Amino acid sequence: MTAAPTLTAALASAGVPIELRDLSAAYGEHVILRDLTLSVTPGERVALVGASGGGKTTLLRALAGLIPTQGTLHIGTGAPVRTRVMFQEDRLLPWLGALDNVALGLARPERHRAARALRDVGLAGRERAYPHELSGGQRQRVALARALAHRPDLLLLDEPFGALDALTRADMHGLLDTLLTDTGATTLLVTHDLDEALKLTDRVLLLRAGQVALDLPVPLPRPRRRLDTEPLRAQLETQLH
Repeated sequence: MTAAPTLTAALASAGVPIELRDLSAAYGEHVILRDLTLSVTPGERVALVGASGGGKTTLLRALAGLIPTQGTLHIGTGAPVRTRVMFQEDRLLPWLGALDNVALGLARPERHRAARALRDVGLAGRERAYPHELSGGQRQRVALARALAHRPDLLLLDEPFGALDALTRADMHGLLDTLLTDTGATTLLVTHDLDEALKLTDRVLLLRAGQVALDLPVPLPRPRRRLDTEPLRAQLETQLH
């Protein structure tokens, strides 16, 4: 596994608090989130797990401001919040090279952050490579660099490694763990992989029928091995079945 690089201060950000009170969201008459209440502290990493249809992705969409909601939703302390979303699909533009994909949305004076982000995800020298010239893991690294180059206060990850093979996924786990520590961004991660949730985050929330069925702290030092997280994994599996 390649050692993860250290993120420079140029890409670091300050995490933001999140306060949800009686938050509800629906698609037509189909209610997905039901009076959900949740607090997240600045810089905290939270995993969202549970069966499909439980509200995980809907919660991320609500936090990103992509869907209407009812109830109270507060992010930050009043100043504008930089929010970035990373999906399972890399969503790179095929006609742009890696550097130009990372630099999307950045003003010209900020483009140096795109090059810095590519170096930090281990892709120095591949700035001109087009998406079809990169492996799946490398494309996800570009997508991660694009999110980090904007110095997000809030990073929303929707199963970003679900399509990768086991070895590449493990490599991305190590990289993301280091980069999140360096950035300080508040992070919510949707995943079906309990090992991923327990390895990367400070809390694991089990969502069921649009509500928090379990709020499980993960008070373990990093880096974490699967052996370290086995008791917590067993507790989660009991609640899932």
